[in-house]
Amino acid sequence: MEISLIETATRAADAAREAGATAISELEAKALLRAAGIPAPQGRRLRTPQDATESALAGLRAPMVAKVLTRDGAHKSDFGGVRLGLETAAETRDALDEIAKAADRAGAAIDGFLVEEQSAPGLEMVLGGFWDARLGPCVMLGLGGVFVEIFEDVAFRACPITEADARGMIDALRSAPLLRGARGMAPCDEGAIISALLALGGRDGLMSALDGQASAIDINPLIVHGDGAIAVDARILLAPTPLQPVPEPPPLDPEAVQKTFRPLFRPQSIAVLGASASGTSFGNEVIRHSLAYGYKGRIQPVHPKAAEVEGFAAVPTLADLPEPVDFAYVAVAAEAAIDAIAAAPGRARFVQVMSSGFGEAEDGQDREARLLEAARDAGTRLIGPNCLGIHSPRGGLTFVGGSTPEPGGVAVISQSGGLAVDVILRGEQRGLRYSAVTTLGNSADLGPADLLEYHLCDPETKVIGLYVEDVRDGRRFVARLRQAGARKPVVLLVGGRTAEGRRAAASHTGALAAEARLWDGIAQQTGMMIAETLDDFLDALLICQTEADRPARPLRRVALFGNGGGTSVLAADAFSRAGLTTPEVPRKALQELEKLGLPPGTGLSNPVDTPAGTLRHRDGAVAGEILDILAGAGAYDAIVVHVNLPVFTSSANQSVDVIGGLVREAVRVSALPEAPRIVLVLRSDGSEATDARQRSDKERARKAGLAVFDELPEAARALGAMSSWVSVRQSVDQDGAG
Repeated sequence: MEISLIETATRAADAAREAGATAISELEAKALLRAAGIPAPQGRRLRTPQDATESALAGLRAPMVAKVLTRDGAHKSDFGGVRLGLETAAETRDALDEIAKAADRAGAAIDGFLVEEQSAPGLEMVLGGFWDARLGPCVMLGLGGVFVEIFEDVAFRACPITEADARGMIDALRSAPLLRGARGMAPCDEGAIISALLALGGRDGLMSALDGQASAIDINPLIVHGDGAIAVDARILLAPTPLQPVPEPPPLDPEAVQKTFRPLFRPQSIAVLGASASGTSFGNEVIRHSLAYGYKGRIQPVHPKAAEVEGFAAVPTLADLPEPVDFAYVAVAAEAAIDAIAAAPGRARFVQVMSSGFGEAEDGQDREARLLEAARDAGTRLIGPNCLGIHSPRGGLTFVGGSTPEPGGVAVISQSGGLAVDVILRGEQRGLRYSAVTTLGNSADLGPADLLEYHLCDPETKVIGLYVEDVRDGRRFVARLRQAGARKPVVLLVGGRTAEGRRAAASHTGALAAEARLWDGIAQQTGMMIAETLDDFLDALLICQTEADRPARPLRRVALFGNGGGTSVLAADAFSRAGLTTPEVPRKALQELEKLGLPPGTGLSNPVDTPAGTLRHRDGAVAGEILDILAGAGAYDAIVVHVNLPVFTSSANQSVDVIGGLVREAVRVSALPEAPRIVLVLRSDGSEATDARQRSDKERARKAGLAVFDELPEAARALGAMSSWVSVRQSVDQDGAG
């Protein structure tokens, strides 16, 4: 009976461990590669240099390569453990003698020697795989050889990868032109690279077979020729002890997920533990803010002594609740929170613990474990600890004062409470309207993956934003994003993306697996957008809020129309940096613009530069005429209309409401069939009069479904981010149609 790849890999790993090795030997590693479908050279294992006889090497074609085999998978090239171009058995013996001495000087644990047929020259690539503690198995592709860690031209993806993922990895490399015959070079066999990537990281590939057995796989180099590729060096580093592989999560049941989480976001009853009779605690604020926000359900304060809190009758403990509540807010000291939850089984569907002093504190790990145990024993789901609250416009529940109760379609999941406050208040000023904002703090129980699942299933959520610092269930998180197929835009802001704390120093692949590269690769797989700053995060959510329900048409070509020539030129640069183009106005459309008889000083290329005098032309009607021509040109996926507001608000000529006319025309054109996306940029000088005008027009445009930005570079970055989502969404749609 044929032995499966999993069985073969497991046997090789077990045998290496029994021999006291920390890595599968190169000979066995290459046998595994061949079993997975990755070509590798034929070779012979020798015990000593003297074993390199004519008969022992019979059948191997010269030139040959001699290598030392180590028990710890050390890099052979680092200490001279490889010799090339060997023609005879005598040359090979001499080379092995030198290699043995070099290994001894380096302190490498010798486990024999390997003599192989030498591969013909070609382009050296590196393939790698590793198991990230949070994201699960990942694969890497890059320019290989000794330069991999110098140039760091690499691309990452989470497993299992598809053929489209493999092609995307090749396209992402700066060195991709070398593969395709740049500067007269012979083109390489990209199909062979794709096959090797799938054999390594595909659904039934070697990464899957070694899941739980290995910590890293390095194939460096994979030499690629015009008609194939061959792995000439391979290392498989073992996990210290075998681990149980984490299975892929099952498909989501949207109805079941919504039923589970609905009481959290639309609670019919809430209990607040930690509101004081004097009205000075954060628990009091949650009650007040929620009442002001329109909460209509039952509120039950919990206080050990007071009979009444905030005008509501209080009970001494959570256990004394007359009936179970949907949501309990706990804002007491850490130990008291644990005791309160442990003593009240079945009294709350969800408990949120605001208190700190748990896993985020140096001495709090044990307390967090006891808190989680108490919640599980009580049959409740835990949010937090160390988090501020739930913000649910439709549920009337909030921890933030002064926010608008108007619901929307943007859901945000944040592992920072303070940042969530900024998201709510600053986002609302930008025009964002929320379906929910959830703070998760330490995520001891419910984490980003749980809330992501809910919002992917929630029909009222159109766009999802996440601020994460530690996704413990990263494999499920990535799997859900992939299963969703970019149906909803997802924007990610990651704390600590440049940290290098998870390096696997013994592995090329691990050494290159910086946090930022992993997330960037996953974003390219899933269509998730990566934001670098909070402002970029909010801007990406804003553009997606207006576009999420519209057809996922291409987004590459942008027309710029507005006043301010220098501003427009700088904006064109910003759009280029965002991966977007600003192509010239087509000849026919240019002729139509010329027929408008616009005043001197008007620029009719792209950017279309229209000074204040031009925008006042024909009592301001010219703005709509220009927009109609640009929208009908068939050359643009988006039109960015920008206005330098002070030019008009400070002008003595107020007879024409140019700004109002521009906003009105932008709204009209955006509603036309097949119209490009219309984005507004209303630039202020910070004066009271200009800011007031900006707020008024921004709100008008928001209600009409347009995104409005303060500056052109902000619009460029937001559209650039959305362009990446649109591209993946289109690819998924096309694959589904095919």
